[in-house]
Amino acid sequence: MVSKGTQGAFIDKVLTDFERYSYYISFPMTNGERYIIENDDFFYYLQKQNAVDKEQYQKEIKEKLIKGSSIDILNPNSSFIKVPNVPSIETNVKKGIDEFIKTYFDNDKTLKDGITDDERTAIIQKLFEWKVASKIDDETGYLVISR
Repeated sequence: MVSKGTQGAFIDKVLTDFERYSYYISFPMTNGERYIIENDDFFYYLQKQNAVDKEQYQKEIKEKLIKGSSIDILNPNSSFIKVPNVPSIETNVKKGIDEFIKTYFDNDKTLKDGITDDERTAIIQKLFEWKVASKIDDETGYLVISR
């Protein structure tokens, strides 16, 4: 179980990253589906839709993420990636976070080769639940984790 303080620190870390490749966030939409999106892309999407500034965005989204509230997105663009159900990922989740990371990541915390896009999306979502930040590395283009 993750304490509220740890959860808040994790969410702060993710929501303050506005780099070209920012950390992924995961949340349920009001349609019942779960999505992932890079923080920077989500901010710019909401900025266009609702004219929010970074401070307002961080406050509102942090509250929703901590509460596990769904987010109402009327017209999601291609930056929103629907999280699929991948049975192999669900099986490996049961082994716990350390084994899960060993299964999918090299020692340098880079996603191993041979992972499908659906698997990668499901991995990102599960890592977010476990409060492990992930993003695309700017130099290599590979998914990496920050733990």
